[in-house]
Amino acid sequence: MELKAQGNDAFCKQQFWTAVNAYNEAISIAPHSAILYANRAAAYIKRSWDGDIYAALRDCHTALGLDPNHTKAHFRQARCLYELRWLQEALSCLDHFKKKFPDQADGAAAKTLERDIKAAAFAETEENEDSSSPKNILRRRRRRLSVICDQERMLRGSSYDYSKRFCGHCNTTTDIKEANFMGSNGQYIVAGSDDGSFFIWNKETTNLIRVLKGDESIVNCLQPHPSICLLATSGIDPVIRLWSPRPEDGKAEERHVAEVEAAARANQKRMNADPLEIMLMNMGYRTRFSTVDGSDDEDGDDNPVNCRTV
Repeated sequence: MELKAQGNDAFCKQQFWTAVNAYNEAISIAPHSAILYANRAAAYIKRSWDGDIYAALRDCHTALGLDPNHTKAHFRQARCLYELRWLQEALSCLDHFKKKFPDQADGAAAKTLERDIKAAAFAETEENEDSSSPKNILRRRRRRLSVICDQERMLRGSSYDYSKRFCGHCNTTTDIKEANFMGSNGQYIVAGSDDGSFFIWNKETTNLIRVLKGDESIVNCLQPHPSICLLATSGIDPVIRLWSPRPEDGKAEERHVAEVEAAARANQKRMNADPLEIMLMNMGYRTRFSTVDGSDDEDGDDNPVNCRTV
């Protein structure tokens, strides 16, 4: 399949955003292909955005439901459990992997993962044994406060996981972000973001297809017209903007954000930044977001506010 090949090629080039998008589109066409889910799980693990490891675990589970003998899905499932710090479950899953695929049990990857799991479990045990540490005192207090009633337990037992996940926007500053269906058949999802943009996703593939600057600060509300192609957005600015298809005069849309991946990556950093720094940024101070590799994305002056690495 061409989309699978595109995803594999992007993965090899470490373009994990592109790889995920290709696998998303392929899965929307072939939803019963175990290898597509397993490959997307690998791309999620490498990309490692907020929620990606759990999404990868879900994909591994789906892949194994379609093909119980998919070796890589078994191994990646154990890896995801380890990354989520579900250590006992990770070790149990890895033991099952080694029994089911004995040829893989002595491989370097399996040995490394087992060593990492056991080291993390040992460190956690030592920490728990130090009952006088402030961290454990706080943990015990939280445990007492987290005792749940029978009704809450029943509600949790009947709860559902998400069915689709739409990534790219940021919602940490205000609590009234709106998300709506858009299009003649509701084929798109739109939502506002703390970066002043609003994001449009394809409902079926979940891929981000367009980002537009809707506010100088934050976009909170979006409402499509019920019968014509018109969208209203509002945020912190004292204006409501109306959006319609642009005229066929060749003019560029000045509010169009060309680099959708860059916008999504910036929001990942924003969501993991220090709350004080975000508050300063929203007050008008320019910031520099420190990236994972230590490089800087600058939008600033000689005295930027430095955000935590993520």
